[in-house]
Amino acid sequence: MKVQLLATGGTIASKVQADGGVAVALTGRQLLETVPDVDADGIEVFDVVHGPSWNFDAPTMTSIARRVHDALGHHDVAGVVVTHGTDTVEETLWLTDLVAGALTDRAAVVFTAAMRNSAQDDPDGPANLRDALALVRSDDGRGRGALLCVNGEVHEARWVTKTDSQSLDTFKSFGQRPWTRPPATTGVEPNVSIIRSYGGIDDSAVDWHVARGARGLVIEGGGAGNIAGNLVPGIERAIAAGIPVVVVTRCLTGAVAPVYGGPGGGHTLASIGVIGGSDLNAGKARLALAVAMGVDPSVDAVRAWFKEIG
Repeated sequence: MKVQLLATGGTIASKVQADGGVAVALTGRQLLETVPDVDADGIEVFDVVHGPSWNFDAPTMTSIARRVHDALGHHDVAGVVVTHGTDTVEETLWLTDLVAGALTDRAAVVFTAAMRNSAQDDPDGPANLRDALALVRSDDGRGRGALLCVNGEVHEARWVTKTDSQSLDTFKSFGQRPWTRPPATTGVEPNVSIIRSYGGIDDSAVDWHVARGARGLVIEGGGAGNIAGNLVPGIERAIAAGIPVVVVTRCLTGAVAPVYGGPGGGHTLASIGVIGGSDLNAGKARLALAVAMGVDPSVDAVRAWFKEIG
């Protein structure tokens, strides 16, 4: 049985350049060669992307997720490992979980990354890749959706987030509970925008995103999902135009809840058709909305999709 290694760049494949900056330098094959005592038999290496993950847009993330989806369709593939930059790995991981996680009962999907570049003393990339390869080849990696294996830990896609800009122990998982993973799909709507609510913002922000082609909107609020009331008229216009609007909270744990009335309160938002984004952060809610709209872009269908995943 084969294992596919999909290399996408990131710090794990980077070195210090002549100008002093760190940039992607290693191919997937070169990255594999950094792993001590690796059993490379049966590993197929593909360079899918070659750059920093902070530049990965929705189509780039979707292309990675679809490569994983397609690989799991081959019965001679026992699993897929994806090397990725840490800045947005939780987002590509989550999108991959939504696109292909339902297929992991047969073959595992494991992402890995690094906080130290490959030229630093004691880089963490080789050990992380070694552990990811071991996990993808084991029974422990199956049936759990897309996983992140870093720093000797394994995290599930929905819950993991990067918490520190420098620490090796940066990835943490919050709020873990049972949830319903959607069926595998390859449909993803790329034009979904995020608006962060703050005191004094007005609804021209909503109109601006809609005018520039946004087909769906995520509004990041505070507390239980409350936003500046000035945004509400623009949100009402967007919903009337058939654009799904999802509200999330900036809090690290806990779900949004339609509790508060008044301008911008969660109860008010629910009454005008805003969809609750549960406990997803804004980045993950954006990708969840993109997948939901790829299945069916209508507001009612998107609301039902979010309710189903919980």
